Amino acid sequence: MAIKNKKLPVTITPAQYRDTEVEAYKNNPLILGLPNRVDPKRFRQVLSQRVPSPEFSHLLDSDRVEVIKQLRKTRIITTEHLDLYNELYDALSHGYVDRNPSRPEVVAWSYDIADNTIPLENIERPYLDAISAQTTADAIFVTGFTGNGKSTINNLIMTALFPMVIEHHWEGFNEPQIVFIKVDMPHNGSRAVLIERILQEVDRALAETSFGKTNYAATCKTKGGKYTDISSMEGVLLTVLNRHHVGLLIIDEFQNLQVASVRFRNEMLQFFDTLINQLAVPNIKIGTPDTILLFDSQGRHKRRIGMVLELMRFEGEKDWDRAMKAIFGFQPIDKPIKRNENIEALLHDLSAGVPSILMALWEGCLIEAVRSGCETVTQALIKRVFKKRFPLMRSVTRNINKGTKGRHSDLLTVQQYLDAGNRTLALKHLNHFAVNVQGPAAQAVKQDIDALIEQQEFSLAQLKKLDAIKLGLKKNATGHREPQTLEHNE
Repeated sequence: MAIKNKKLPVTITPAQYRDTEVEAYKNNPLILGLPNRVDPKRFRQVLSQRVPSPEFSHLLDSDRVEVIKQLRKTRIITTEHLDLYNELYDALSHGYVDRNPSRPEVVAWSYDIADNTIPLENIERPYLDAISAQTTADAIFVTGFTGNGKSTINNLIMTALFPMVIEHHWEGFNEPQIVFIKVDMPHNGSRAVLIERILQEVDRALAETSFGKTNYAATCKTKGGKYTDISSMEGVLLTVLNRHHVGLLIIDEFQNLQVASVRFRNEMLQFFDTLINQLAVPNIKIGTPDTILLFDSQGRHKRRIGMVLELMRFEGEKDWDRAMKAIFGFQPIDKPIKRNENIEALLHDLSAGVPSILMALWEGCLIEAVRSGCETVTQALIKRVFKKRFPLMRSVTRNINKGTKGRHSDLLTVQQYLDAGNRTLALKHLNHFAVNVQGPAAQAVKQDIDALIEQQEFSLAQLKKLDAIKLGLKKNATGHREPQTLEHNE
C-alpha cells in the first residue's frame, strides 16, 4: 500500500471537436474538444489488467522474486470504478459550461480576475442561464478504505481516458486547455504549500505546449525563500486556473488534514469554499472515510464536500471471482495450487477483501514459497506471511469482516506510511487513531503494536513514541483516558 507521490505524465493532444445535442455544450470548445465518453465494455477493456504466470525455469530465485512483484500491476475493474469515471466526466463537462472562451462576457470576466486592483468579491461570474447561477461548481469526495485503490483508479482513469492538455484551433481560440491537475494534500495542511504544488503542476503541464514555459510557482516565494502573503497567492492561483482553462482540480491524500492543526484545517476548508465561490473549477477530493468527519454536519463546509463516492472492497461475488482468477492464475512456483474454498476463505478473512492487502498478501506468499524452498502455498504459510507483513492489520480486517464500525481506515493509513518507509507520518497517524479508541479495541491495537515492534526496526526515539502510545492505549482499555501523547509542530 504505497503512497502515490508520482507525478502523472503530461499528455498533449490537438483538439478533435465532436458534435453534441446538448444545448448548453454547443459552441464551447472546452467541452467539444474533450474525448468521447467510453462505453462500459470499452472502459473495462482499457483499464483491466491480469498478469499471466511467466516461464521461470531458467530464472534464479532472486530474479523470480522480482518477477513475482509484477503481480502489483493487476487491476480488477468494478462497476463502482465505472460510476467514478462517469461522475468525473460529468463534472468536467458541467464545470466548463459557464467558462466558454468564445463568449465575450467570459473573456471580460477573465480579464477582471487577472486585474489585482479589482477585489475578487466584487467580480460576478457570468452564467449561461439563471439556473446555473443558483449552483456551484461540482465537488466529488472519493473515499474508501486505504488500499481500496482510490488514488490508483483515479490516476488510471485520468491518464488512460483523458489527455492532460488539449491544444485548440477553434475560430480564433487557439490556447492550450489543461484538463486536470492532480496534487497531494500537504501533511501539515498548509494552504501555501498546496497552492505552490498546484502552480508547479501548471508550469509542468504548459512547458511542452504552444504556450511555452511559465514560472507561476516562483511567485509563491520571496527572494529570501519565504512564502508571500496567502491572499496574493490565492489571487495568482485563481487567475492561473482560469487563464489556462483547468477543468478538474484533484487533491489526493485529503486525510492528511486530520493530523494538521485545527487552525490549518479550518483555513484549508475555507480555501476550498473560496475556490468554489470564485471560480467554476470542480474539485475532486480523495481521502479515507473518516476524513468526512472534517466537514461538520451542520456548518457551512458540509455542502462543500459534494457527492460522496465510496469505493468498496471486493464484496460482490463477481468482483471476488475476478480477483481469485487473477491471483490463482499467477503462480510462478514449482507446485502451484488450484482454487479451493479453504484457501479462498482464509484470504478473504485476512484481507477483508481490501484489494491492496489481498494482492500484497499473495505476493508475499509466493515470495516466501520461493525463499523457503517449499514452492507451494499453504494455509499455514498464508497465516505466517500475514502476521509478518501486516502486524497492525489483524484487528482491522477482523472488525471489517464483522461489520464493526470504527476508524479502521486510520490504521490502514498507518500501514500505508510504514510501507512507504515514512515512519514519522505513520506514528503521527497511529497516535491520532490511538487517542480515540477505547475498551477491548484499545487492547487489541496495543497487541498489534507489540507485533509491529517485533517485525520492524525503529529508532530509540520512535520506540519511545510507540511506548507512549501503548501506555495511552492501556489506560483507554480500562476506561482512563490520557491526553494526546505525540505532538506535531506546524
